[in-house]
Amino acid sequence: MPSRTLRGIGLKVLSTLLFSGMLALVKGFSEYPVSQLVLMRSLAALVILVIWLGANGEFPQALHTKRLGGQLARSVLGMITMFLNFAAFGLLPFADVTAINFASVPIILIVSGMLGIEPMRGLRWVAVAGGFGGVMLMLWEHFDFARSGAAEHGALGSMLAISNAVIVAFVMIQMRSLARTEHAGAVVFYFQGLSTLAAAVVLLVVAVWPPDWPAAELLRTQAWIWPKSADWFGLIMIGVLGGVAQIIMTKAYHHAEASVLACFDYAAMIWALVIGLFIFGEVPSSLVLLGAAVVIASGLLVVWREGQVGERLRATFRSA
Repeated sequence: MPSRTLRGIGLKVLSTLLFSGMLALVKGFSEYPVSQLVLMRSLAALVILVIWLGANGEFPQALHTKRLGGQLARSVLGMITMFLNFAAFGLLPFADVTAINFASVPIILIVSGMLGIEPMRGLRWVAVAGGFGGVMLMLWEHFDFARSGAAEHGALGSMLAISNAVIVAFVMIQMRSLARTEHAGAVVFYFQGLSTLAAAVVLLVVAVWPPDWPAAELLRTQAWIWPKSADWFGLIMIGVLGGVAQIIMTKAYHHAEASVLACFDYAAMIWALVIGLFIFGEVPSSLVLLGAAVVIASGLLVVWREGQVGERLRATFRSA
């Protein structure tokens, strides 16, 4: 395997580790409002991005966009997924949310087929069926209300996680479209910038919302909590890890093909199991592990098949 490809794989695996570390901090600081965590993540990552673009001599020209509408659509959807994902990690075991997030793979296949972006071939339908079967296994126990009152949190967390996976599928499709014409720095900048603005607006609205107005009790759950001195570093590191992971992931795709790197998205499941066990003392149930294995196998089936198709196309062009 070429050294350039190996470098790309190494960067991709490292990015999944950093993203997992970021989410571990999100879960660890889940006593803070989701809007506050989103603000810390987005603002710090935005600063990291601007510094990186500046160091590469690409700021501010990299922020130029020919598709402002597409950028805004991706940014709004991405912002929603961040809120949903952070909230889900506060309610469910770490590995469970990570595994459920993989449901975006079969959803991408279905949406792409419905929109006519990519045809639904035979193995894709197998992958979709297997992916959703795995997701159902993972969700099963979280909707068992007969177990205990804690199941209510599991059901809510599961709905948040699966909603996140659905929207992530649309985000990825939009990103594929933007990648054809837009600089990666611009895509990240608009996403992080809008997320920062949205989180700040939520916190500001909550601060001035009269206590006798509708939804006041719900909004109070998002009121800013001044961090303890010992928490500031960890909260800032949420954004730093997220920002650095985004840059490293971008660099990975400069060294290796997307079809190769897609296999290594599932490294996140390994980090999730380790983090969940050794940091949060969480042992995933057999149903979650089985469901995650089915979803991952379904995703790898698609990666393998698309790699075969891509190789045949490249061979055709080389011989033409």
